[in-house]
Amino acid sequence: MRNHKEVFLLIAFFTLIRLLVAPSFGLGVDEAHYILYAIHLAPSYVDHPPLVGWLHAPFYYLFGTNEFFVRLPAIILFAFTSLLAYRFTLVISASKEVSLLSVLALNSSFMFNALSVMLLPDSILLVLVFLLVFEVRKIEESPQLKYFIGLGLILGLAGLAKYTSILLVPPFLLYLILRKRYDLILSKNMIVSAAIAVLLITPVLYWNLQNDFVSFRYQGSHVFGSSSMKLKPFFMSLGAQVGTYSPFLFGIALYGFIKSFRSSNDWIRLSLLLGGTILAFFLYTSLYDIALPHWGSPFYLLFIPIGVYFLSIDAGKVKRNIRNFSVGISLIITLLLYVELAAKWFSFPDYQSPFRDIYGWATIAKEADTTLKENHGPKKALAVTEWTMGSRMMYYSLSYQGEVFVIDSRIDQFDFWQKNSPLGYDLLFVNSYFSKEDVGKRFRCDEVQVTKRMDILLNGGKVESIEYVWCKNYQGPKDEKR
Repeated sequence: MRNHKEVFLLIAFFTLIRLLVAPSFGLGVDEAHYILYAIHLAPSYVDHPPLVGWLHAPFYYLFGTNEFFVRLPAIILFAFTSLLAYRFTLVISASKEVSLLSVLALNSSFMFNALSVMLLPDSILLVLVFLLVFEVRKIEESPQLKYFIGLGLILGLAGLAKYTSILLVPPFLLYLILRKRYDLILSKNMIVSAAIAVLLITPVLYWNLQNDFVSFRYQGSHVFGSSSMKLKPFFMSLGAQVGTYSPFLFGIALYGFIKSFRSSNDWIRLSLLLGGTILAFFLYTSLYDIALPHWGSPFYLLFIPIGVYFLSIDAGKVKRNIRNFSVGISLIITLLLYVELAAKWFSFPDYQSPFRDIYGWATIAKEADTTLKENHGPKKALAVTEWTMGSRMMYYSLSYQGEVFVIDSRIDQFDFWQKNSPLGYDLLFVNSYFSKEDVGKRFRCDEVQVTKRMDILLNGGKVESIEYVWCKNYQGPKDEKR
């Protein structure tokens, strides 16, 4: 990467912004959940494979935990992703200008900026998708054992990152079939790749074998939430993708995808199969239940740069202007969002703040601990009735070293972390405005008492309202048979 200092400066610019902004807001739902993986290290977990927790672990055990160190792995990963995006586009376009613009476009996408700060399994998968493209092309051009070993490592790590990474296997095999490279598919070296990949995901298989394959059952119900097809979740999912990746960059990605069908470039053909498979799968599953926009991130990772490339080589000033405007307006909005995220200058109507999930949870946990300590009973703990609150309450209660119970009806990761039964405890339920439970109506308690109410305010507007409710001598849900 000699004589390419511009891309390093560009990546350094965005990385510096993220490092500065990272400590300025609280952890989101998923962020808090995945740092808990590192605190409760295991071979695997109910909702995801373990790599996201394993990646958090060295930062947690070396530096402790705060918002900056929780976000540092994601920031580092996306800097590497950006560098790989530059190399990818440079191979396709042979143009530094186009490659720099593609990196700028990716770093101007709202969703990719979220994944560049908040460590999700998808943040890891972005790096691995580019590495997979490079490794398959190396194997095709020079089928040396070392490249097959690299392929196995990449696929194994992808399997440790996210269950849907299995979707990456059929398209790369199909690519080799279309290229009539049966010698590669049937080679002994490919068996080595497969063996390495399976060996790496052994912890996931072992953990699921020990726990009645709960992860696979959970993922099946999570992805296909309904038994019948519906158009509403499909259009809601599609609309979420348009909005979260930037409407302008969504258009660029769609243009790149359509143009790719007529391309003779092998890099683009391989990307078409990989990205197209991801897109088709999640569009199909969104007919059953809403697909979260970051699930399809590998598609946009590949086709925003490819779209930039096609808009750059197509003759015509209009298309280049569309390209520049789309990237430019997305960049301006992204930078403004970073400023607002750090400064929080704007005010919003009560309970309509976009900061609801990432503001005030440290205060909520501190007040909960203070209230909890006012009870002098021998068995007392915090409780919530919704897992999204559970992840934040558990994380922000770490320094208080108290128990937090998630009281819900589904089997999830919290059932594995909660070693004690809540029966017989005095539970202090933390109710929120958005997830409020009638404790006395739903649970068996000797006494139910609302002990405190608190508003979380930002610039004069209510972000959240919290109610602390005692359930003395908790005896389980009322609809549960004794």
